[in-house]
Amino acid sequence: MLRSISIAVALGLGVTAASAQSVAEPDSGRKPDTLSLEQVVKLSNVITNENAAPLSNVNFSVSIDSVVPDQISLRPLPSDANEAAPQFSGDSYIVVEELIAIIDPKTRKIVAVLQRSRSQ
Repeated sequence: MLRSISIAVALGLGVTAASAQSVAEPDSGRKPDTLSLEQVVKLSNVITNENAAPLSNVNFSVSIDSVVPDQISLRPLPSDANEAAPQFSGDSYIVVEELIAIIDPKTRKIVAVLQRSRSQ
């Protein structure tokens, strides 16, 4: 029973830590950034409302530090997204199924991954 409680607590801490996105890109000169829950929600809503057609069946991992292949077109972040999270000014994004990947266009590395907004 104690072991079950320990596992449940550990899982709960993992979910809590994931709710405030920490984004960093080693060796890029970018400082690690943290998004508040408010920024995550606003970015997700702004990008979802752009109605970008989501990609599916991609052959790369949609995770921080993954590189997006050259044949995938990147979309510039809308100005509302830059206002919500100025640390991503000049970055791009793609939508893959239910995920939004924020990408450094110079390196094509994913610097943040967000869930798409449900209120389309």
